[in-house]
Amino acid sequence: MLFMKIAKARENDNKGFSLVELIIVIAIMVALVAMLAPQFVKYVAKSRNAVVTSAAEDVLATAKSEFALIHLTFAEGSDEGTIVIKRGDGQGAQPLSVTLTGLDFSEGDDGDLSGADGFATQCGIDNTKKTASDYEYTITITKQEGGSPTFEMELTRS
Repeated sequence: MLFMKIAKARENDNKGFSLVELIIVIAIMVALVAMLAPQFVKYVAKSRNAVVTSAAEDVLATAKSEFALIHLTFAEGSDEGTIVIKRGDGQGAQPLSVTLTGLDFSEGDDGDLSGADGFATQCGIDNTKKTASDYEYTITITKQEGGSPTFEMELTRS
């Protein structure tokens, strides 16, 4: 009989959460968000920069192989050339761009891939993907005595 009275008393008291309990739960959630937000922002920035870094590594590898295949050459009268990989000019997310200076690129019998756009296509850079990274890579190619060029890649922040 005592057990039934206790069970009946509990039924009448169970009406939901009190305002204090809800405020405590909300305060805990706010504290967790405040602690995790900076880490999330760092993660997003790191992933944006990884896109440009990966593209620059692909461009460097392709430049080396295209020099070996004589598709990428120094412009006439030039002993040095540069390839710049960065996001396009403008605010916010922009597509990646590749520019060639002091270099000529032409591949295929009919020259269907040529210039900076053809080289970017050959490197597998998708100019429809956008990034907000502030990384900019410059690959400097210098002609050495004996014919083989040297490649140096440098990171700058724009």
